Formats: sequence, structure tokens, C-alpha cells
Amino acid sequence: MIPPFKLIQAHSTSDAVAELQRLGDDAKIYGGGTELLILLRHNLVQSDYLIDIKSIPELGSIRCANGTVSIGAAVTHRSLETDSTVREMLPMLASAESQVANIRVRSQGTLGGNLCFNDPHSDPATVLLVHDATAQVAGPNGKRQVLLGSFLTGMYSTTLEADELLLSVDVPRLPAQFGGSYMRIHRLQRPTLGVAAAVSLRDGALDEVRLAVGCVGPRALRLEELEGNLHGAAPAEISKIIQESKTSLKALLEPIDDLLGSSEYKLYITGVLLERALHEAVHNATR
Repeated sequence: MIPPFKLIQAHSTSDAVAELQRLGDDAKIYGGGTELLILLRHNLVQSDYLIDIKSIPELGSIRCANGTVSIGAAVTHRSLETDSTVREMLPMLASAESQVANIRVRSQGTLGGNLCFNDPHSDPATVLLVHDATAQVAGPNGKRQVLLGSFLTGMYSTTLEADELLLSVDVPRLPAQFGGSYMRIHRLQRPTLGVAAAVSLRDGALDEVRLAVGCVGPRALRLEELEGNLHGAAPAEISKIIQESKTSLKALLEPIDDLLGSSEYKLYITGVLLERALHEAVHNATR
């Protein structure tokens, strides 16, 4: 049973922020509710008020300008999976969204809720990190921008303050010369590992490399040291460089033993999927 609560309908982002400021810890934002309602049902969180933001137009929109796709926080995973602009400009994200849980969850759950909850076993953040996405946040003191890598601080935690609202995520399109790939393995609809790779080539060698890994440790992370090690390498050297990076990857990713796999298994599979995703990204960059 879900404990009783009062539902407050917010008609604008300023309404929602004002209610958050007024009610403090007694209120939670209600978008898709796929995670929130489970937590309420099992008494893992308590809230006397839910602030419904689903009817705020700007939070449910997908807009494109100057090569950047701005995704409202209340846009569902299903919308991102099927939207023609997202499929054309952000194909890795559309692919990742198509693999989120099941059709019921995708039709109800929102990108903003997914990122604010920051479940370590989640797909979208890994791809968004490779795109250098930025979170747009509103609070009592106005709006601020936060790089997604800084917004996601740890397991189930973000930089979002109690009286702040995530408005949108701005996702720049990968430059034209890039190829990308998103790969994951899962168990019972929950990802055990997700890897996103994007590369550009110069004279047959890797030029710019972007890599992110999610679901292994407390949060999704960019692999900046490995990106640097791969710069200038031939595709045939990818496997060797990844193997040489295993120790630093373990320290960075902090793999966790859980029902989806042991830490050693996750670290091993990370190397396997990184290699596969990089080779697919190289192939896509040459098309």
C-alpha cells in the first residue's frame, strides 16, 4: 500500500519551484513515477505531497537548435525511442532508450526522473555523457547549467537541491566525422553493463575518442584516461590498450558485487564491451 499523499498540480516551472521551496522535504516531484511509486509503496521514501509536473508544456517538449537537442525533463523514454529528430541526430540515445526495461516503463518513465533518481543500473546517462550533455536546473535563485558528469554525483544522488527542478537536458549532436556505438548486457530487464563509444579517425588512426561506462559502479562515468591512451592508436591496438588499462579502470569504476554480477565479472565484461563498441564506432566512422 502507498501511504496517503496530496497531489499538487503545477502549471509552470515557477509553480513547481515555489511548491518545492514551500514544502521542503515533505514534497517530491512526480513525473513518470515509475521509480517513485515503488519507493513509496515499500516505504523507502516518505512524502506527504507529490508535485505533478506532467502538464507543464516546456518539460514535455523536444526542441532542436544549432545542432543541440533540448529534451524536457518530463519527456518519456518511449518518446525518445521513437522521435524522428532524436533518431536522426542522436541515434545512440534512441537505441539506448529502446532498451530501457519494457514498453510499459518506457511509456510512463521520463528521462528527467531517470537522471534525478540516478539508479546506477540505468542506460541513458552513459550515452549522454559521451555527448557532453548539460542539465538545465531551476531553483528559487534562478536557473543554472550543470555538465551531466557533475550533475550525477553518486549512487542515487545528484547535485539537485531539495528546492530545485530539472528542466531539461541539452544534448549536442556528435560531430559529422564521428561514429558511435552503444552496447549493453542485461538480466531481467536491468542492465548489468552499458558502454558508449564515439570516435573520429585521422589517417586511419583513432583521433578523438569518447568513452563512458555505466551500471558497473555507483554511477556512469567518462573514461578520460583511457580516451587519452587511445588517441593516435591504430584500431588493431585497441585490445592491447584496454587490457593495459584494467587496473586503472577498476580504481575508477569501483565495480560493485550485486545480484547482476560480481565485481570481477563486471570488470572483465567492461573490457570486452569496450573493445566491441570501439570497433563498431570505428566502422561507423568510416561509413
